[in-house]
Amino acid sequence: MDRPTLSSYIRDNLNDSNAQNPGPFIALSRQFGCNGFEVADILAEKLNQNQENNQWKVYKREILQQVAEDAGLSEEIIEHERQTCPSIVRDFFKTVKGSKIPDSMEILKNITTLVRKIAYDGNAIIVGHGGTAATAEIENGLNVRIEAPRNWRKRNLARRDGLNPKDAEALIKETESGRKHLDKIYKKWNPRNPAFALVMDNSLFDDKQIVEHIMIAMKQKKLID
Repeated sequence: MDRPTLSSYIRDNLNDSNAQNPGPFIALSRQFGCNGFEVADILAEKLNQNQENNQWKVYKREILQQVAEDAGLSEEIIEHERQTCPSIVRDFFKTVKGSKIPDSMEILKNITTLVRKIAYDGNAIIVGHGGTAATAEIENGLNVRIEAPRNWRKRNLARRDGLNPKDAEALIKETESGRKHLDKIYKKWNPRNPAFALVMDNSLFDDKQIVEHIMIAMKQKKLID
């Protein structure tokens, strides 16, 4: 079966979403170099151990893949445009040339729409993609942030991805520089202050311990039994 486009996915499922309670969901944000993906995978495995129906699913690249497919473009182009600061001159020349590449704001809005739909459907662990800002006012969810000191993230990235310390430091600097534009937008869009219900330090708590804390918070919020 072909995967639905963003527009058809929302259209075909909108009525069902309005007829049910939202969530439960987790929106997981992380500093680059922290183990956000690893934590999400462990959390999903734990949540699904004693649950046959309504299995929890982790959403990582799938969101970007869906938006790219809907635009008929590669993920690399969508990711580049997503992180590019809007420019009147740049957008003018794109229009003159008849470019079919959407601008960054259009991409971000499409991602936000899809994230909200996924969160509303429930049993979702959404990693990144501005999930915290997109779902801030949706009930029956938990927004989590994983952070760590820069030196720890550099060492972790080097160990995890087989990089030397110099290359790991350069990658962190490059990635964080590229995310500044996105961070400003997501902060502006997020109506919740503080932005996160739970903030964990990856240098003090390992992945499994972070998962334990998240599950305790989920039980206290009655997201799980």
